[in-house]
Amino acid sequence: MAKKFAFLLVRDFTLSPLSLFIDTLRLAGDEGDRSRRVEFDWEIVGERGLPIRASCGVELLPTKAIGNPEDFDNVVVVGGLLDTSRRLSSEKEAFLMRAAEKGVPLTALCTGSFVLARYGLLDGYSAAVSWFHIKDFRAEFPDVSAHADSLYSVDRGRATCAGGTGAADLAGYFVSQFIGQKAAEKAAKILVLDRIRSSRDVQPVGDLFPAAASRAVKRALLLMESNLQETLSVAEIAARMNCSRRQLERLFGAELGIGPMAAYLALRVHYAKSLLEGSDLAIGEIAYRCGFPNA
Repeated sequence: MAKKFAFLLVRDFTLSPLSLFIDTLRLAGDEGDRSRRVEFDWEIVGERGLPIRASCGVELLPTKAIGNPEDFDNVVVVGGLLDTSRRLSSEKEAFLMRAAEKGVPLTALCTGSFVLARYGLLDGYSAAVSWFHIKDFRAEFPDVSAHADSLYSVDRGRATCAGGTGAADLAGYFVSQFIGQKAAEKAAKILVLDRIRSSRDVQPVGDLFPAAASRAVKRALLLMESNLQETLSVAEIAARMNCSRRQLERLFGAELGIGPMAAYLALRVHYAKSLLEGSDLAIGEIAYRCGFPNA
């Protein structure tokens, strides 16, 4: 019997994670690209007749009315713009909470992690959040163990994904668990993806250090970006990377031509500049947020 996924879309949801997740299931679950729902099935669950607008302006109609979440093997919340996608409708909220109550596994794509966290559904779980949103997430949900150094996280009955193309990787994980790795690899090839990446693969870092190549340096930079306000020491970063301070300094020197603390300072200055140019925050508040408390 096909594994069934229910998709709950928030207002201004991001279209690409939804499409990539479903297409990975679609292509893995049948021969070639015939699109028969042999191994996997899916529905956009929502209020009948009410279109849901994506952040790009495209509108989708639900394919199934809100009903019993136990009819599905997984309920997937697709997040979107933080300013407008704070919560689900009351009907979708009831569906989600009943799914959690009945032990149906829950998945969050993109900022769907914010939605799960707002309902307390990530309490006690680890969550993968995009490097672009990790500061906002930690500020709003300090009790959730959130990280931005992996594409996705699967922790018992909760799966979270940073978004973007990482949605295909998380879908590939489910495919490999249900019907095997070869089916996941087949979907990746048809989607013209190099491979299905694992949860150990690191999210892409920002544009400031394009020469960053190793997993260790990328993870270290993401740790720095996630901790601009309260600066970590090089020793603390190295400890989290399971390497010595000297090894970390050597890697930074080889790949970036500067040491870890110089890279950390560059990230803080870059973030401060972006806030100065793109926000109405006072200078003192910007300095505080970027780890310059005495500025």
